[in-house]
Amino acid sequence: MLKMTDIDPVNILVTLILGFLPISEVRGAIPYALIFGGNNSMATSIYVMTGVIANLLIAPIALSLLSIIEKIIMDERFPVVLRKLYIKIVEIALKKASRMEKITFASLVLIVGIPLPVTGAWTGSLIAFLLRSDKKKAIAAISLGVLIASVIVYLAVYLGISILKTIFLL
Repeated sequence: MLKMTDIDPVNILVTLILGFLPISEVRGAIPYALIFGGNNSMATSIYVMTGVIANLLIAPIALSLLSIIEKIIMDERFPVVLRKLYIKIVEIALKKASRMEKITFASLVLIVGIPLPVTGAWTGSLIAFLLRSDKKKAIAAISLGVLIASVIVYLAVYLGISILKTIFLL
């Protein structure tokens, strides 16, 4: 039976932070959870779920923050040079997006779902925002991508740990 003493609040907090940070996301949270969960499958599960949930929260938060930031940039009190640069970047993104409008959902899932550097929920949210994707569809695509990335990272790390344990007879 799981006892509260088996769950370390520090590990939950670290996993939460790792799952939310742009650099690590689930690529950092899940390995941490598997390592620090040790042989306690319940603690490991809680740590992994914490990291995944933190990563799932990124899209709604980021898309809302980006809307607020855009309003600030478009305010007439914001420096004109920076506002014009921002508008130019958005125009380029929209021009390129018009060619791939039908595959935006699948593209977002792939961008987020392949756990490589500079991919993930933060990048997917920025792309969805710049391409003016429907917020609900973008959140769904990013969430699906996060779940796919979570499975890939979990399996890779779990198999890696299993192989190392076998090799070194741990």
